[in-house]
Amino acid sequence: MSARRKRWVLRDQAPPGLAAQLDCSPLLATLLHQREQRDPETVAAFLNPDYRTGLHDPMLMKGMTEASARIAKAIEAGEPMAVYGDFDTDGVTAVTLLRQAVTAMGGSIRAYIPHRTREGYGLNNLAAEQLAADGIRLLITVDCGISNVHEVAHAQDIGLEVIVTDHHHPPEVIPQALAVVNPKQNDCNYPYKQLVGVGIAFKLVQALVKRGMKLGELRGRDLLDVVALGTVTDMGPLNGENRVLVKAGLEAINATQRPGLRALIAAAGLAQGNISATDIGFMLGPRINAAGRLDDAVRAYELLLADDFATAQRLAQELNQTNRERQELTKKVQAAAREQAEVNGKQTNRIVVLDGEGFPAGVVGLVAGRLVEEWGRPVLLIERGEEQSRGSARSVTGFNIVEALTTCKDLFVRFGGHSAAAGFTINNECLPELEQRLLALAETALTDDMLTPTLHLDADVPLSALTWDFYNDLARLEPFGQANPQPTLLSRKVQVVDARTRGGDGQHLRLLLSNGNGKPLEAIAFRMGHLAEPLQKHRLIDVAYTLESREWNNERSLQLNIKDLRRAT
Repeated sequence: MSARRKRWVLRDQAPPGLAAQLDCSPLLATLLHQREQRDPETVAAFLNPDYRTGLHDPMLMKGMTEASARIAKAIEAGEPMAVYGDFDTDGVTAVTLLRQAVTAMGGSIRAYIPHRTREGYGLNNLAAEQLAADGIRLLITVDCGISNVHEVAHAQDIGLEVIVTDHHHPPEVIPQALAVVNPKQNDCNYPYKQLVGVGIAFKLVQALVKRGMKLGELRGRDLLDVVALGTVTDMGPLNGENRVLVKAGLEAINATQRPGLRALIAAAGLAQGNISATDIGFMLGPRINAAGRLDDAVRAYELLLADDFATAQRLAQELNQTNRERQELTKKVQAAAREQAEVNGKQTNRIVVLDGEGFPAGVVGLVAGRLVEEWGRPVLLIERGEEQSRGSARSVTGFNIVEALTTCKDLFVRFGGHSAAAGFTINNECLPELEQRLLALAETALTDDMLTPTLHLDADVPLSALTWDFYNDLARLEPFGQANPQPTLLSRKVQVVDARTRGGDGQHLRLLLSNGNGKPLEAIAFRMGHLAEPLQKHRLIDVAYTLESREWNNERSLQLNIKDLRRAT
């Protein structure tokens, strides 16, 4: 019954005795076991992340000693600095954090966020030249810079000292900056490698505080709202230090007095006090990202640093509208890309490479991700320019896309990213060879298993087990996100009591489900509205879902969010 058949795989269950050893329910023991939390000490740290004890010494990070010393010197001397960040939520929050903290310390620092269309990703020479002409002498990059060898060299040639802070995978040759702060460097001994850009900016602030810089009336915890916003939106894994920062950051968001965040929460239709990591990922983060995708990310930065609520409300409503436009554009581009692939017969290639003038760079990453879900194979979607093109790549589990692009590094003007997602700039004449090389690589490196979409199931439970106590057990694992996903459950031989479409165009599916005992449970299945009619005939199904709390008319109820379903086995 699925739109595209997936292989259902039940994860390993906890070994006998683990629940007793951890003093928890068998279900929670299994979920912890699957997340590699298997002894009482690590489990306690995972379930109760502690901001006071769970963070590492920032000075352990390579380059941090030199970077913090130089910035402290600039603050004390009143030397003009600039912080240069990417145009996505991670970059915007990192710029916001460093500008807010250094200003509170008495430093003189201005923000620079490049325009996606006019300037592209990473440090660029024209921006460096403008900053130098404006009297800036110390330039700090956040969430970018690790791949900008030539641009950093040029900046230093024209009189700028450069500190690079970044979290992306370091290339073979890294910039010869005054300091490079990135825990993923081979010879960096920092214990936790998965901080995102705003997390590293926060560690830089911690290092400055250790050097005696005072934040004035600002507290370190006052910055954690933007740390959580950037970490979750950039899909930083929610384990280790990220988990500590996001847990504390969610507390900060739910109590924040920052006008911009309060206005953004209201514009998204959320209630402050109940914001979760899921709300950041699906509601708040996309609105911040929308500014850089379709307009200018500076608007998002201005929102986060707005001094008064009226200004913040205006900016939040603008971002809300931009996000709606982004959603519509994403749908149109996805349809156009799908049509192009079908005309050319490319949707069955092991790697799909598509380019066109009508694929705006601001949404190619989003569309590539949706096409990966639809086709179950890596996708590169490229906005073709007059001479150069910019694209995004998204991959499937097990196939490291940035390593694949590295095999073609001689073809790119620049590129970078992670195992699952990457971005690049390339000269148009190199596009055919890029596709040929990637297709050849895929023949050997991309296995059939990788191309078969897999739905991993955490536990097999009867529908009758879904009580509030059960839900509260699951909730102990929050915050959910990358590397700690919301548990996906399996219930077998479930009876469909009712099935009908939902949404203006009937694309969603609403179900009432029962196993014959007690009151039926409501379920929602997004983008499965086409299954409403078949489910009137095949009323006994297996369902894979996450369990959620739903509030309507001040009443809470449990709801299944269905990820897949099939005829009962």
